[in-house]
This record gives sequence, C-alpha cells and structure tokens, in this order.
Amino acid sequence: MDWINANSSNIERFAYDPVSRVLKVEFKNGGTYDYFDVSPSDFQRMCNAPSKGQFLASDIKGKYRYARA
Repeated sequence: MDWINANSSNIERFAYDPVSRVLKVEFKNGGTYDYFDVSPSDFQRMCNAPSKGQFLASDIKGKYRYARA
C-alpha cells in the first residue's frame, strides 16, 4: 500500500489496498482510520477530488464502516 499525500488542511495522507478494499486515512491530528469495503471507483474519485476532506465527509463517511487503526 502506497501512501498518497492529501494536500489537505485536515488529512495528512491516505492509502488504499485493492485486495482487502481498505482505505486508510491519516489525519493531521495523528488519528488513523480504516474504512472497509471501499470500492475502487470511490478510491479513484477521492484521488481526483479537489478537496480530499470534503470528499471523505460527503462520500466515504456514513457510507462505509470504519474503525480507528
């Protein structure tokens, strides 16, 4: 899994494992969360989103199960 710099005010970086379909998100406050069963298309949409934090809030949170890593 390769980490991607988010260039975000809230998110430090994120990574995706296509085999387990887990999206890992590391926040600037130090917390890291795993989002489960994230579709490859939603991961690509996050990569292309102008605001990673806004995309996470509107399209990932509330749609996918998650746990603090």
